[in-house]
This record gives sequence, structure tokens and C-alpha cells, in this order.
Amino acid sequence: MEQILDIQLFSNFKSDHNLVARILDLTQASYITNKQLIEREIEHNSDIYIINNDREELLAFFMINFEPVIGIDSYYLGLSACRDDLKGKGLGKSLYLHFMKNCREKEIQVGKKFLLWWTTATPIVYYWFNKCVSKVQPDMNGNFDENGRKIVEAIIKEKFPELEIDSQHPFILRSVAENTVYSFSEQQRLIQATENLGIDVFQRFNLKEENADRFLMFGYAPD
Repeated sequence: MEQILDIQLFSNFKSDHNLVARILDLTQASYITNKQLIEREIEHNSDIYIINNDREELLAFFMINFEPVIGIDSYYLGLSACRDDLKGKGLGKSLYLHFMKNCREKEIQVGKKFLLWWTTATPIVYYWFNKCVSKVQPDMNGNFDENGRKIVEAIIKEKFPELEIDSQHPFILRSVAENTVYSFSEQQRLIQATENLGIDVFQRFNLKEENADRFLMFGYAPD
């Protein structure tokens, strides 16, 4: 039986070709093609949390990037993934919580809050972050306030200048995730997760993962 090792954080991991190869291997089962996605995420993110087993095999990871956005300090929460047979076992959650702990420590050290922002096409991520992150917009029902609208529209103008603000919902990025389509098995897993979690925002606002649509979300590490 494999032994799961403690979470590790690596900075500036782009040049670690062995780790990049393991990330490609780990995500292969979840996407029809994963190469361009991984290249895009590695380009954006500087740091990565990982979980290995005792044979130094990659079990799960979570990429992040500390960066300015709309004139304030923020963390971009990038790609996370887990080995196919370990999905639903809590490894992803443990990585997110570890990051939140580190984020709060840094906030206390510098005396200010950091904006957290991310994109997602999965109900699991949408649900978890709404449950475990503070002041998330859009909320579990897809609602947002006027300040949230201003923040997200400013992020879109800065980070996705080629996109128009969506007429159905300003937090939806249409056709933004090029060449990123889930495999059939992953699509089926997410359909089941949507039913289990009782989330209908993806259907109500016609967000389709297969069309490269994503929710843009933001929040803060809980105090």
C-alpha cells in the first residue's frame, strides 16, 4: 500500500522538467488533449503545491501565482488535479486548505488581505470554494453585488482584453479555455457531481465546458 507524503511547496518550478512531465502524465486521463493546457498554466503560475507518494510518484498538485491585478496584490489560483483513482479522496481539498493557511500567514505578516481569483468549469470547484473561501462571488446561486461586478469587469479588461463582458452573466468567460476539453470519463464524473451537489448555475447560465466557457470567481482567505 502506497504511503502519501506531506504537502510540499515548490517555487519557480517551470524549469523542473521531471515535475512537468509528471504533471502531464497525471492530467492525461482527464482531458482529450492536455499539452496546451499545461503549457498555458505553467506559463502563468510560478509556484506549485504537490503531494507525492513514497515512490516519488505525483498524486496531486495545485498551481498558484502571486501577482498584481487591477492595482492590488492577489493570488491567481491555477490548475489543480489529482490522480484518477484518487479523485474524491480529499487530496485536492488538503492542497487548497494548505494554501489558505499559508496565505493567511502572509496576510498577517504584511497586514493586509489579498484578493484570490480563479476560473473554473467544474461544479466541484465552484461548490468547494463557495463553502470554504470568504466573500466569494458569484455565490452558490450565481448571485453577485455591484462591487463584485466592478471587480470582475476590471479583471476581465486587464487579463482577458479580447473578451466582451457576457450579457447573461458578467462572471462568465465565453470560449476562453482554448484546446481544453475534458475526457468522456471526466465529463461523466462532473455530471454526477453536479447532480450530487445540487448545483444548477452552470445550466441556468448556459455555461458549457465543451465550448471552453469558464466562471471567473474571486474571494478571500477566511480569517
